[in-house]
Amino acid sequence: MLKRLRQRLRSLKSYQFQSMQARMLVWMMLLVLLPVLLLVGIGMTYAESRLAQNMMEDLEELTQRLQREVDLAVVAQVEDVRIFSRSPYVQGAMVDFLSVYDDRELYSMEYQDQQDRYWNYLAFYAEKHGLTDLLFVNLKGDVVYSASQSDLYGANLTHVDYSGTAIQRAFQQALWQMDSVIEVGVNGSDGFAFMASPILNQQLIGVVVLIPGPSTIRQFLTTTNDRSKQVLSVYHRDSDGGFNELFGDGHFDRGTLLSRILSAAYLGRDYSGSVNEWGDDWLISARALPALNAVVLVRREKNMALAAITDLQFSAWGVTLIILLLVFLVSRHVSGSLVAPLKDLSDNLEKIARGDRDARSQVERQDELGALAHQFNDMAHSLRSTQAQLLQSEKMASIGHLAAGVAHEINNPMSVVTSNMDTMRQYSKIYVQLVDMYDRYLKAATENDSAGYEEINRELVAFQQQEDIHFVNQDMKELLNESLEGLGRVKSIVGSLGVFSELDKSEEQVIDLNECLQFAVSQVNSQHVKVHYSIDVKQPVRFKHEQIRKAFTAIADNAIKACANEGELRVRAYQRGAKTIIEFQDSGTGIEQEHLAHIFDPFYTTRPVGEGVGLGLSIAHSIIEAHGGSIKLMSKVGKGTKVQIALPSDSHAA
Repeated sequence: MLKRLRQRLRSLKSYQFQSMQARMLVWMMLLVLLPVLLLVGIGMTYAESRLAQNMMEDLEELTQRLQREVDLAVVAQVEDVRIFSRSPYVQGAMVDFLSVYDDRELYSMEYQDQQDRYWNYLAFYAEKHGLTDLLFVNLKGDVVYSASQSDLYGANLTHVDYSGTAIQRAFQQALWQMDSVIEVGVNGSDGFAFMASPILNQQLIGVVVLIPGPSTIRQFLTTTNDRSKQVLSVYHRDSDGGFNELFGDGHFDRGTLLSRILSAAYLGRDYSGSVNEWGDDWLISARALPALNAVVLVRREKNMALAAITDLQFSAWGVTLIILLLVFLVSRHVSGSLVAPLKDLSDNLEKIARGDRDARSQVERQDELGALAHQFNDMAHSLRSTQAQLLQSEKMASIGHLAAGVAHEINNPMSVVTSNMDTMRQYSKIYVQLVDMYDRYLKAATENDSAGYEEINRELVAFQQQEDIHFVNQDMKELLNESLEGLGRVKSIVGSLGVFSELDKSEEQVIDLNECLQFAVSQVNSQHVKVHYSIDVKQPVRFKHEQIRKAFTAIADNAIKACANEGELRVRAYQRGAKTIIEFQDSGTGIEQEHLAHIFDPFYTTRPVGEGVGLGLSIAHSIIEAHGGSIKLMSKVGKGTKVQIALPSDSHAA
């Protein structure tokens, strides 16, 4: 794709500006799209807001209208009940049923006669008005008549079984208010209304209760519009503070969002807004129905309600998308003319960073980017001319640093040797005098010169007492040993330095990493340390065999010498992505934190004098880096040390 882009850009050479300012003008022109997008977004948001507001106003108007209609309908129904209860025929029937009920049983012949007497009128009235049942209840709450002979026949509405029910509330409210009332309640998934009115015959004698059929109430109070997904429901408050849906199975526990909304509407604070319930987003309006002591809730699915704005959004964003596509094509050409030169410069900078000092920019332009490309080429030329000087300076600095270390390390043992040589030179004068006396002694003994023999003998005794020949002999041995030891240390340092001069001389060869590691560890005295190997490198690898072995040996030597008796050394090798990882982990004493920063410095050692020159890890570090790898050391005092070597996978043999 980048190649095709470059080809297209080369074909657009005629579409070139003479300065960056011209290109910036193009971008400023393109920024005109921002107000367009902003206006489209604001317009869509405003349209959606207005449509949602209109929908909410429609829902509010619907709930208001429903409230008025329900009030009118309930008032009419309650008035019918009031008129019915004041009918002389009903009053007479109540008196007759009470008289028989008080003196006889419900199923006596006299009671049956009274039922037959009033049956036609009361049953016809119940059927005409779509009633489920028509009840006469005495002042004690006993149902003395049931038009449908339901389970309520003979029941007592004040009994605990009817506690909190709508029929009990209707009965009690009719007695307390001495007027007709209506109460609603829920029975399973159906809702029931109970209309009650006191029966007066010069005095209060009972209550008539009318129970309309649920289908009649449901038809009036519950409607669903499938097209707009609009649902109208009535909720009644239960004794626990929650709300149950009349003519449905909806229920909201106390404390839920819908329960709080319905409670507020129940107390007269109407609510209109959006909620996420019933598995979707809905626009709702809730309003109290005082006539039913309930709350009406009208809801409309938000997505369906806002379908018009959705269609408008699709159209608007479709046009906007086409504009954006055109703008994108233009922007790609314009930005490409800016990015391509910068990409060329970036690629050439990466080449220089990788060591390719011959990199050169091919950008040929007449604007600021062209001037930058020319400056880059000049810089690359200057960099090439100074590279040799820089490398030479770095080599000299490295040699100077190493020479300083060598001079310091060699100076110490050579100072001891020089000092010892001065002392031994003085001792040699004593030995010369002693040899001279010995020659004179032998001459006197040969010539039988007793006088000379005695004199020489006295001189020898005096000389021996004066110079302490025994001490000179003993000290001479120690001076020779110290001098030899110092010269041996110098020889070791010089031999170790030879490794640095061989880093670039030897050739890589295929080796068995397992065999190489075991051989390197075997070169170190490890009898008191248990060595464990875990080599998971299946294929042979290609390294400079002698150098890599010396690096492994130096690391293993440091690890083993750090272990006390019965210590452990774990040698592990495995593949990790593009790297071959070799780890040496010992259970030794660990390394103090202040020593870790200098652990790879030449001649840096924490061992006693004579146990090392401090070049082992420095040599290992140089060898690993010469192979293109890295080495790091982790240590904790008292726990041990782990040296991890990472070598590139391109060293693997094919």
